[in-house]
Amino acid sequence: MLDIENSIITLDAMGCQKAIAEQIIKQKADYILALKGNHSGMQAELEVWWHKSEREGLSERNYEKHTDISSGHGRIETRTCHQLLIDKNWLANAYRWSGLKSIIKVHAQVHDKSTGKDTEETRWYISSLDLNAEQVLHAVRSHWQVESMHWVLDMTFREDESRIRKKQGPLVFNVMRKVAMALFKRDETKTASMARKKKMAGLDDEYRSTLLESGIKMR
Repeated sequence: MLDIENSIITLDAMGCQKAIAEQIIKQKADYILALKGNHSGMQAELEVWWHKSEREGLSERNYEKHTDISSGHGRIETRTCHQLLIDKNWLANAYRWSGLKSIIKVHAQVHDKSTGKDTEETRWYISSLDLNAEQVLHAVRSHWQVESMHWVLDMTFREDESRIRKKQGPLVFNVMRKVAMALFKRDETKTASMARKKKMAGLDDEYRSTLLESGIKMR
């Protein structure tokens, strides 16, 4: 049983099943569910609805947009959330998910100030929420931050490859990796990737001391 009453659940496509959406609605919560490769058919129908709505004319009654710009760690991130209401009766029966009210398209652009490189990405979602693009973008961004943290723990700290299994060992080392990740992110004395900083910290006593001192100041 999911304890999710009065909350917004944001999930990736691997957990995006109709039964989960129905369970969330039954518990009086809302969902934002990401569409990926295994929902290509549904996304195709939603894109057709989107183009249909654009042809007929978007208005404040069925469409809302919100843009958020943030900067840090040498990056400028611009995220724009487009949210469009949908008549789910227009969809094929297989795609008429419980509570479905809106389609969400989030476009993210990241500018790396050190290299001048721009990267862009667009993600699609379905949701039980009415129009509130600012609220939706906040929920999606919070999910992306958690997703990004897990990616760093796996790729930089190799957490998934850890052989530590007994007692409290996995929890202790998970906390230690997150502390190290926070110290590397906060550090501005070195212009390097987190993987590079991790290697330097293992070889350079002075740099390691600098990181630990910054951690003490954070308290």
